[in-house]
Parts: sequence; C-alpha cells; structure tokens
Amino acid sequence: MDIISGISTSITLARRLREISKNIEDAEFKNLLADLSSELADVKLEAASLKDQIAALKEENALLKQTASPSDEKPTGRKWGCYQFEGDTTLYCPACWDSKRRKSSTTRINTKFRHCPVCNAPIGS
Repeated sequence: MDIISGISTSITLARRLREISKNIEDAEFKNLLADLSSELADVKLEAASLKDQIAALKEENALLKQTASPSDEKPTGRKWGCYQFEGDTTLYCPACWDSKRRKSSTTRINTKFRHCPVCNAPIGS
C-alpha cells in the first residue's frame, strides 16, 4: 500500500465518520472530525507533491549517473595549466576535476590564460 492510497482510505473513513456524526449532537466531535478531514486532505496534497519531487529527483539522478565520468578516469597530461584526457583534445579545468570530478572545458582568454565558465577560475602560466 502506498502513502497516497493510505491517505485516500483515511479520507474515506473520515467521510463515513462525518455521516455517522450527523446523528450525534456533540459539536466538539463534529469540529474535530472536520479538522481531521481538512488535515488529511492537506497531507494527501503534500504527499502527491513529494511523490512528484521524488520522481523528478530519480530521473535527475539517473541522468547524472549516465553523464558522470568514470571513477577510474585520470588526466593524462597538462597543457597551459589545464588537464587533458586520453583521446580528447579539449582542455579542462583542474579545479573542477580535482574538487568534483567533473570535466569543465575551459575557454581561451588570451595566449597565456584560460577561464573556466563553471567555477570562474582563471587558469594559465
């Protein structure tokens, strides 16, 4: 049983209790039952929202796993202060790679310096 169906069942029970309470004249009971129904409805909406967020995060996680660099990958050299990887001529930011294991390609500023658009690190010699 998932949380949404459990909440739906609870709301149904609260409705049945409200129908039964019509025969009872206790105003406090009726107020508490109305509060319970309202709270359950709010919880159901929140649970649905959380379910959507979980689905989105799972999708994002799967995408990140697909695009993540292999953990055993290592830079094969350096050029102008940037990392290079085997079979790739792109120059990558050493700060992004060392801290997050992410390949962030750098852009050329002039003949001596490059720039990382991700972490804004100036790179060069």
